[in-house]
Amino acid sequence: MATYRGDDPGYLRKALDSVYANTLRPDEVRLVLDGPIPATTRQLIAEFEHREGLVVQQLPQNMGLALALNAGLSAIRTEWVVRADADDLNLPERFAFQARAIEAEPHIDVLGGAIVEIDKQGAVIGMRTVPTTHDEIRAYLRLRSPFNHMTVAYRLSPVLAVGGYPDIYLREDYGLWASLLAHGCVAANLPDVLVHATAGRDMYRRRGGWRYARGELSLQRHLVRLGIKSAFSGTAHGLLRAIVFLLPQTMRGAFYERLLRKSAFAHTRRT
Repeated sequence: MATYRGDDPGYLRKALDSVYANTLRPDEVRLVLDGPIPATTRQLIAEFEHREGLVVQQLPQNMGLALALNAGLSAIRTEWVVRADADDLNLPERFAFQARAIEAEPHIDVLGGAIVEIDKQGAVIGMRTVPTTHDEIRAYLRLRSPFNHMTVAYRLSPVLAVGGYPDIYLREDYGLWASLLAHGCVAANLPDVLVHATAGRDMYRRRGGWRYARGELSLQRHLVRLGIKSAFSGTAHGLLRAIVFLLPQTMRGAFYERLLRKSAFAHTRRT
């Protein structure tokens, strides 16, 4: 888990509580502080210092999520790493579900699952399911990220072998999945919901601007270099998505709200 000065301490508290509330406790909980953090966040972390396995890793300056996660990975000694976000809630059986699946399928290198998106009040606003089999994940990778990052557990050695997370703005997870699959790693997703992810329409409206657009174009170049996409499809998809990121905030918000409504409708039909 990584946190930085912009994270809400209240969400971080809930995220850490959800880790320690799991029925299967992790051997180590590594919290990477990505640069200086506010006193309120530091006080919160101090409340957790007595918890078993908590290791706080302070970075001298803000490096961004990709490099912060890579710094954390370089210090980990366990075979498997479970990712968690600083503002999401891990369901109590999450770690146990994934551990059982890994024991049953020891050839798997990356394992994720579904998420339910919730707003600040905890109300469900959508659900994101992902393909479950390796072949489905490989096919899906060409168009969208086949994992919900906050649900993923992965084997450490292949992640380090491909260089960890590529430094692609807010697309570092997608870039990592592409690198792993391009190098022969085996992937799977559980159909179960593993995490309640904090989202909301305001967040989707803010998800835009030139940094997002450049990040998308960098991601597409990464996919082309790995041979996952042709130069033509990478350029076309990159430009189309960059245009969405550059739309005015109200138009971009309406676009994402339409996706959220579809997701919520799909969730209703499943339940």
